[in-house]
Amino acid sequence: MIRQIGLAILSMAVLCAGCKTISRITINVNLDSSDRSVKTLAVMRFDDKLIQNEAVKGLIMKTISNPDAGKTLADMMTDELRRWGKYRILSRSEVKSKIKAGDIKEENLVKLKDYATLGKMLNVDAVVIGKIYKFGLSNMTVYQRGNVSFTAECIDTNKGKMLWSMETNESAPYKDEVDLAIKIVKEAVEKLKKETE
Repeated sequence: MIRQIGLAILSMAVLCAGCKTISRITINVNLDSSDRSVKTLAVMRFDDKLIQNEAVKGLIMKTISNPDAGKTLADMMTDELRRWGKYRILSRSEVKSKIKAGDIKEENLVKLKDYATLGKMLNVDAVVIGKIYKFGLSNMTVYQRGNVSFTAECIDTNKGKMLWSMETNESAPYKDEVDLAIKIVKEAVEKLKKETE
């Protein structure tokens, strides 16, 4: 009986601890307000190498990473930046077709950090590159939790200068990681708007 009560108390503690939403968004802006040279922008596929090797991990608490997180986050960021209306944003299909014509992989261009080549190839003034640290769902018998963590930087392709960056980390109970990522990207771009006004 004491064992069952202890197990019930432990289960309630885990459940209550899991109900908190943990959130952090940091925005850094290095924009020169007098510089209006950046008019066109392309979002590159986010680097998701860190989570690709972690398809499923854990025994009691299983964490399942999204297999196409890099593409998913790039699409979301493109959509939100387009809604902002500050820049002309290349669609992800335009980015893919221009890079395919150049006969090189998108990940390799980003890894090389050759922003001038990217700018010429895509005919843009800046590119957004990102790295994913978490993009998945943690499941336990009593609850599930979405986890999303990434960084993004906007780089001027002419000067190689970082214009702005964002760092996000959010974890929320009973939330699908894709829905959580949509919410985070929207909040991050809203915060970026306020910082750059």
